[in-house]
Amino acid sequence: MQRSQVSAMNSSLELGRIMGIPVRLHWTIIFIVLFIAWSFASVHQETGGIVYGLGGIEPVALRWIASLIFSLALFACVALHELGHSYIAKKSGVKIRSITLYFFGGVAAMEEIPRNPRLELKMAFAGPGVSGVLGFVLLFLGLQARAFAGSGSPLTIMLSDLGLMNLMLMAFNLLPAFPMDGGRLLRAWFAFRMPYVKATRRASDIGKIFATLMFLVGLSTLNFMLLFVAFFVYVGASEEEKATEISVSLEGIRVKDIMSAKVQVVVPDMNLEELKEMMFREKHRGYPVMSGGALQGIVTLTDLQNVPEAERAGTRVGSVMARKLYLIGPQEEASTAMKMMNELQIRRLPVMDEGQLVGIVSREDLVRAIELCSELEH
Repeated sequence: MQRSQVSAMNSSLELGRIMGIPVRLHWTIIFIVLFIAWSFASVHQETGGIVYGLGGIEPVALRWIASLIFSLALFACVALHELGHSYIAKKSGVKIRSITLYFFGGVAAMEEIPRNPRLELKMAFAGPGVSGVLGFVLLFLGLQARAFAGSGSPLTIMLSDLGLMNLMLMAFNLLPAFPMDGGRLLRAWFAFRMPYVKATRRASDIGKIFATLMFLVGLSTLNFMLLFVAFFVYVGASEEEKATEISVSLEGIRVKDIMSAKVQVVVPDMNLEELKEMMFREKHRGYPVMSGGALQGIVTLTDLQNVPEAERAGTRVGSVMARKLYLIGPQEEASTAMKMMNELQIRRLPVMDEGQLVGIVSREDLVRAIELCSELEH
């Protein structure tokens, strides 16, 4: 899967870099790796000459070691799937911020994808293409291993099952529904024939139909995994449609067009009781903190609320303000401000021009701009 923006990765471990792209491991993957290893070590079934699972392997220690290796190799294949997307994107000038492996699969976090249907087709197909090639190669190697070591050897089982899993990964990702690659392929196909937002909406609607059908099948068969996937697909389709509409609505609008130029500021020595009164009077929930003409931090209503009421009169703004500043320039796109706020989970950004505070842009400013643009489109 691809994602056009990335959240803070405090809960991820960076494994290294491939093609200059950080590859990260989210902590939740530990559980799914162990679960897959356990499942693979507990199953032994032969279908069509291919043995699924290492449940019949003895001794037990070899069975568990091979199962763990299989589980890790499977996620390595998922990483290669994401690298397929990333290679095409990077080759086309799209910046890749990271690849993160989660319990549900991999996510390539990248800058805004150009609304170019030809490029999106290539990028979306690259991942399933890698999985397909891996699947057939591993199945071929499994056949070779079977000729030399027999169908019941751990190597034969691992290679054959990895091949099948990669082909299943390819097929699943080609389902025409967001957030899978098939949804992006479908949108690209529509985008050759209609505006991008309309193409996204059409692809999203088809994805929701698929999700609804999966939900009904899962409900009738009590298949909880299918119910989870249906929910995941429905939410993914809705989020993609919403994100695209917002991005297009803000297109061409710069931060300077929507920011508040008259900025109320506070000083580090102000106490929190005075800050509370100022917030009540001015109806603002956050203020830049200035000292000697320099921006020192940001103080918000949340910072105020974190201090017990009895202690506020004796607590200074400078002791509770956020000192780590995220800034934006007046010439930046408004959509960039929206991405930054979503990624960093913040509500406002100081606007700096040549080292001077020239304004502040808030989430409310962006929402207002989106609503006005939507009205103009109608």
